Amino acid sequence: MQSLRPAPFNVVSGDTEGTTWALPEGAIVRLGKGFQSYQNDSDIALSPDGAYFVVGTCVGLWWYDVSSMSPIALWETERGMISAVDFSPDGKWVATANWDGVIKMLDIQSGECVAQMKPSEEHNIYKHIAFSPDSKWIATASIATAKQVGIIEVLDVQNGVCIAQLERESHDGRSNYIPQLGFSPDGRYVAATVGKQTYIWDPRTGAPIAKFTGIKFAFSPDSRLLACENPYTIPHTTPPRGASHISVCDIATGERIAHFTEHSDTLRTITFSPCGQFLAASDENSKLHVWNLTEGLLTETHTDYEMSRVEPIYLPDGTLLATVFTRETIEVWNVQQRRKLWTYEPQPESIGDQWFSECPELPIAHFQSDEPKPIDEKHTFPTLHEPLCYLYPAVFSPDGETLASGRALKGLVLWDIGRKQARDIFIHDKLFVCFDVLDFLPCGDILAVSRNHDTFKVWRISETEEVSIAEFTSPTELRRHVLAVSGYQVACGGGTLYLWDLEHNQKPKSLMGHTEHIWSLAFSPDGKRLASGSSDKTARIWDVEAGEEIAMLPLDRPRRTMALAFSPCGGVIATGMQGELRLWCAETLTTLFAIPQPQTADPYALAFSPCGKYLASGTWWQKGMEKMAIRLWDVATGKNIHTFWGHTTDVQSLDFSPDGTLLASGSFDGTILLWDVKPFIGS
Repeated sequence: MQSLRPAPFNVVSGDTEGTTWALPEGAIVRLGKGFQSYQNDSDIALSPDGAYFVVGTCVGLWWYDVSSMSPIALWETERGMISAVDFSPDGKWVATANWDGVIKMLDIQSGECVAQMKPSEEHNIYKHIAFSPDSKWIATASIATAKQVGIIEVLDVQNGVCIAQLERESHDGRSNYIPQLGFSPDGRYVAATVGKQTYIWDPRTGAPIAKFTGIKFAFSPDSRLLACENPYTIPHTTPPRGASHISVCDIATGERIAHFTEHSDTLRTITFSPCGQFLAASDENSKLHVWNLTEGLLTETHTDYEMSRVEPIYLPDGTLLATVFTRETIEVWNVQQRRKLWTYEPQPESIGDQWFSECPELPIAHFQSDEPKPIDEKHTFPTLHEPLCYLYPAVFSPDGETLASGRALKGLVLWDIGRKQARDIFIHDKLFVCFDVLDFLPCGDILAVSRNHDTFKVWRISETEEVSIAEFTSPTELRRHVLAVSGYQVACGGGTLYLWDLEHNQKPKSLMGHTEHIWSLAFSPDGKRLASGSSDKTARIWDVEAGEEIAMLPLDRPRRTMALAFSPCGGVIATGMQGELRLWCAETLTTLFAIPQPQTADPYALAFSPCGKYLASGTWWQKGMEKMAIRLWDVATGKNIHTFWGHTTDVQSLDFSPDGTLLASGSFDGTILLWDVKPFIGS
């Protein structure tokens, strides 16, 4: 198949990593490639010829060259929020679905949209999108939610219409989850797993054809057989342990023609050989079995992988390879020869680590690319070492040369502002150390609070050491929580507000007053006062040392305060509420300005400039919005002096550089944008 090179949209000369590609006006760099869709494993796809792969993130559709593992284009940045992608088998199109429920067919060479459809008026986030073998149809599956079951549909690509919605039995809760969707190799069937059942339909009519017990499936190359995982629980183990058998069934008759019981753990992957004579499967116990289907016998067992994740993949010539994920490396093995072919050494919790994990075919495609690869060496790709980061605050260092942020699952990243890339990663070797709040101490060390289940840890992090200086356990009502720090004081709010003085190792103070969940907290610059906002529709000011309430902000009507910030001098308090930004005199608690906000622009992130003359506010996403607003306000007049538009979803944190020339915005879209504010507020 001839390789069709994608249109090089948004590429910036000299920027090989894409940090300045498709930047919104006023931004100087983007840190992070963007959050990938939750509950999803279909937001990355390898082209049919193995030359390119695409990754759909909240930023857009990233194109990468397989041989170099470098970005070569960035598409769909107008909205971004890509939730699922797939290549047409003929290699001419790529299909995308976004969080707004819009599906597009994009011509690979031109980048033009050749078809667009929105099958349902409901707000669907698609978990899967899959082309039929002839590229005429696509099957889609939306994510099941508490209010909506996952919907499976077949769409006509040329006419942009839904030709069938696939009916199935109703399932409750988790059993509505749809982990797998795909067409049979000949296109006669479409199959999906829902709960613990695998359904097969006629894609032209949506009529059900068969139903088998199984939560993973694979079609035989001639589309005659279906292999399904049959999960069960091994009794008399503590805790009870899951395991799986494999059934191979004739689709037309429903007859089970083979049943394999050699696996004693839950399966990972099932795959047929190209000739259809063999079936390979791997399990959670790192075992890989191969059966001869004609004889119904186990022919090979491989246990060479030492508690690693093993993903078997047959090549078109029948060679069985495997991608093996160890704790420190990703390896490509020739299974029959029991020989390691290639080793990649990823950065833990990096984009390369995640993308290879989601697409096990990718390391094999790279190994097969034209670039020579010494077998005995460990290989790295600098362009794939970028950390995953989202949902956490971004904070400038006192010298303004570094930005600190949390990572996806664990650790803390220091970004070098001048070089526009990650410099250091801390606490990456601890399990699930996720940071909810962090701040720089005057000496330059970082004070950060992490949470693992109900346990909070306070860390002091420097260039030379990572020390846990305190630990406390949250009450049940703090399972949903908000944190704030000031020096060595930590405030934590949920159903109740607690205050810890870590420097004097005092027992936590319980600040009683709020009657419902606490959403926002902010310390005054001197650490003597604490402001809090709650679902009880009050905002309160506390004396930190006494642990007592000073006053309530005199709201004109009850409303939930979702964001709070003190000015650097402590004289002004800013509050972000639904539909309104309000500035208060911190001494008299009188309103300075009440600034109505557009209906879809709730200011739920706030930050004052170092001089205190300006305030930045960031909005949260609401249905119908494409880009989020970050507004700059003159504190003296309440005037909106400029608005930046950039993130594709909630702006969750804002911070000015110490010299006031840059504004960092962290978003749920998994990126941090640095904005040049000099033209609007000076230095």
